Formats: sequence, structure tokens, C-alpha cells
Amino acid sequence: MASAIETPMKRVLVTGASRGIGAAVAHHFLEEHWEVALCARSVSGLQKVALAAGLSRGKARCVPCDLSNRGASDAAMASLLADWSALDGIVLAHALNIATPLAGSLADFERMIETDLTGPLRLLRQLIPALQPGSRIVLIGSVLGRFGVPGQHGYCAAKAGLAGLARGLALDLAPRGITVNCLQPGWVDTDMARAAIDAQCGSMGMSAVEARAFFEAQLPLKRFLTPKEVAGHVRWLFSPAAAGLTGQVLNHDCGTLA
Repeated sequence: MASAIETPMKRVLVTGASRGIGAAVAHHFLEEHWEVALCARSVSGLQKVALAAGLSRGKARCVPCDLSNRGASDAAMASLLADWSALDGIVLAHALNIATPLAGSLADFERMIETDLTGPLRLLRQLIPALQPGSRIVLIGSVLGRFGVPGQHGYCAAKAGLAGLARGLALDLAPRGITVNCLQPGWVDTDMARAAIDAQCGSMGMSAVEARAFFEAQLPLKRFLTPKEVAGHVRWLFSPAAAGLTGQVLNHDCGTLA
């Protein structure tokens, strides 16, 4: 009796995959038997996520890389493409968020733009030729791309630019049936969110627990999202149900922008 022909695993690159939203997205794909390239600066973080792949039928490949370093980023993606001639999706979940007050360091602002906006475009230019027809691209933005926050000019500008980038790329890639969307979460229970809260505790005269409760109270649903919830939204954007959705900026924010 002839043996069944195995369907090749689909392949996706996930950046920021060592923690938070990126790690949760990677777990989703691994659980659904995808081959996942995990990209982030933290080697130990990537190894931890890859180890979890042992509990699934997916395959994890660690790609340690500082995406703010142009040379390192280009080399890492070139190495990946040398082994992976085709990709079925890209999820850019990495981000840098440091304070960039108006009178602050211009170098910090430029570093923010390089990491959160220019870097994603440079990476996509390198990888898009390897995408299969019908592939999906999801850029993880932020609701801060929709409104301003004092002292966060770099992050707000980069995330607003990421939304515009998604719209433009969607039109460029539509003839190949490739969709591009930007998902903008609000507060998510991640290390980055906790660090942001810790940084504001002093000026608010509150403990970290009190500050979090304050921010949660401002949300219509009175809670932060979990990384797993955001990852589920990303996974839906890769589903057949989302095949006709492209060039969209989608808010997932517990009602922040309602």
C-alpha cells in the first residue's frame, strides 16, 4: 500500500519571540504544527520558547538577532533564507519602548524609529520575495499609534508609521494574494507594560500595584489583555476567514478607543 504523502509544514517568522506577545504568537503556531523561526535578541529567551516546542508537533528554529543592528539583521535573515527558500507568513512583534521627551536625546528617538519602523521595513524588503502566494503579514503596532503620550514621541511616531506601512504594503502585495494588516493592542500584561508602569509609579505617587489598578480602571473592560489573547487575534488573521482582509489597522484594546 502506498504511503501517504506528507504535507510540508508551513513556515512563519516571528520577531520579538523570546517573550510577551511574540512568544505567545510563536506558541500558537507551534501548537498548530507550523515550522517557526523565532527571532529576538535574547538567546536564553528563544531557547525557552523553543524548548516548549518539544510538547508540540511544530518545529522551532532560533534566530538570535538584534533587529536594531542593520548588519546583524541582514546577516540573520540571509542565513534563514539560505535554508528556507519559501515562507508562508511573517509576524513582526518586536518593539523598543524608551522615553523620548521633547528635550531628550535625539539619538534615543532615532534608535526608536530604527528599531520599530525602519527595521521592520528593511526586514520585510529582504523576506517578501520568499513569501508564497496567499501568505500573511501581521505587524504588531499599538494604540499609541492613534494618540499621543507625553514623553513617548518616538514610540507613538514609530507605531503610527507602522500602520501606514501596513496600508502601503497591502496594496503592493495584493496582486500576489498576500495580505498585510496591523494589529494595535492596548495595555497587555507583558514585561514591557510592567516596566512602563514601574517608570510612572514615582510621578504618580503610587505603588506598582496601585498604578496598574489605576490604568485598568480607565479601560471600559477594566483589565489588561493577555499575550495569548493577542496571539489568538494574530492566528485568526492567518485563517481562511481573514483571507479577504488586508490593509487594515485593527484595534484590540479592551475598549480604549471605543
